[in-house]
Amino acid sequence: MKQSELFKKDFTLLIIGQIISLFGNSILRFSLSLYVLDVTGSATAFGSVLAVSMVPTILLSPIGGVLADRVNRRNIMVCLDVITSLVCILFVTQMGSDHIILLVASMMIILSIIQSMYQPAVQSSVPIMIDSNHLLQANGVVMQVNALANFLGPILGGMLYGFFDLKVIVIVSAVSFGMSAVLEAFIHIPFAKQASNGKIFDTVVTDLKQALQFIRKDNPIVFKILLVVGGINLFFSSMIMIGLPYIIKVQLGLSSQLYGIAESFLAIGSIAAGLLIGWASKKYTIYNAYLFILLGGIVLLPIAIVSGLNVHPMFAYVVICMSAFLCLASVGIFSIFAQTFIQSETPNEMLGKISAIIGTIVMCSYPIGQSVYGILFDRFSNQIYIIVLFAIIVELFLGLLTKQYLSKLKTKQLRVVNE
Repeated sequence: MKQSELFKKDFTLLIIGQIISLFGNSILRFSLSLYVLDVTGSATAFGSVLAVSMVPTILLSPIGGVLADRVNRRNIMVCLDVITSLVCILFVTQMGSDHIILLVASMMIILSIIQSMYQPAVQSSVPIMIDSNHLLQANGVVMQVNALANFLGPILGGMLYGFFDLKVIVIVSAVSFGMSAVLEAFIHIPFAKQASNGKIFDTVVTDLKQALQFIRKDNPIVFKILLVVGGINLFFSSMIMIGLPYIIKVQLGLSSQLYGIAESFLAIGSIAAGLLIGWASKKYTIYNAYLFILLGGIVLLPIAIVSGLNVHPMFAYVVICMSAFLCLASVGIFSIFAQTFIQSETPNEMLGKISAIIGTIVMCSYPIGQSVYGILFDRFSNQIYIIVLFAIIVELFLGLLTKQYLSKLKTKQLRVVNE
């Protein structure tokens, strides 16, 4: 595939806008939370502000999906970037307020609300803008941008906060979001207006009911793939997120710096998935993509082994980093296949809602899984290999379950073609 075939004007502008929006949002939120830590000196306040700011993203993403299907997606992105820029300017004018903590918390909640509306618009635009031959690669690029923003955003936010005053960061952010809005105004995204009864609440409820009916009844294979993706995040990704710091810092007794490097391997693994999807698309399809789930479980086995043996901490550390990298890359490739498959099975007028529902399921599965594994790591602190083996078994089960789902789908489709 030639790059020019994918990175045409509209898609390139979309990605540039997403980079500015995701990185800007991540940098702003982390800088603001650091400001709370500086002003209050309270880790509780720091963590609480970060946690509360995520709630709107989880709750409002489905509404953002309805909006993405009902309103021109380009206009949504432009308006949200303009609003973000204006909110930044307003925040700067109020920085001398006596209620600065409340102001910061409000700002972070607004940023979270904007993000919950922005992401469904972007994700549902990709399958409309890109032809089916390049959709896997396009989704890979979107995944890379998300992974980079999640990884580099806090790092850049911390660096910028260390060198510049918060006011400077917010002003630069306001300018950046304004520039993003200007660029996005030149994007052309096909849009077909849908009929509405004029009542916003009724429209939202009706649209979400239709989306849930589509997933559960009209196209149950989409629901099954969603369950697999949710299961991967619940039992697999959550184990890595909780297990990595516990094993490295508590069991191996290594430094926070080494833990930070290990965390970067997770992000690099997700980025690698986006880079490798072009290669994978030539050798695999959705029907055999379950192999990447199985591989993701198998490459965790070395972590179970070094966790159960008395080996040198640095040797165990290197093994853990490499396994985590291969694991995230493998599961990430399957996630891109799954996302592309769901998009191809979804009518254009429902892409926003379905994308938002997927995002909500993923976001909800993380805190549940992390809570469960937090208890498990405390309970089996001297037998960590048991927890890792449990995650591997669940991962292999999900892979075989996915194989069964997709084999039935393939058989059904072949039967239809032959008839």
